[in-house]
Amino acid sequence: MPMNTSEEKKGYRIYLQYVLIGGAIGLYYGLFYRGPQSPPDYFMAVLLSFIAAAVTVIVRFWKKKPSFSTILIDFLKIFGLFAVFLLGLELRKVIYEMWGKTIVTIFTTSLGVLIGLIVALRAKPEEKEKVNQK
Repeated sequence: MPMNTSEEKKGYRIYLQYVLIGGAIGLYYGLFYRGPQSPPDYFMAVLLSFIAAAVTVIVRFWKKKPSFSTILIDFLKIFGLFAVFLLGLELRKVIYEMWGKTIVTIFTTSLGVLIGLIVALRAKPEEKEKVNQK
């Protein structure tokens, strides 16, 4: 069933909403960054991403019985999202020392927009189903 113009606009609004939220969060993390207090800790960023992804997948599939491959794929996608975000926050320290606060702000804003777009793409099919059910 083809979407009408109203439903298409809602779809683009969902993308725009996530992208703007991601960009705003990234802008915040760039504007209010005060410089490195410690050296980058990439291992901790990866470890925290792993833990966050595991908890997210456990909560998401708590009472459901999906296949192992479904759980694994979802875990890897969520882990990747968290890892990009947390490693990006650690990279602020390197970028700040090399190029300064302005580039950190551009970097974190761009990273936020990218993550917002990825989240929007993941959320889009669910939102489309809700619109079609109405």
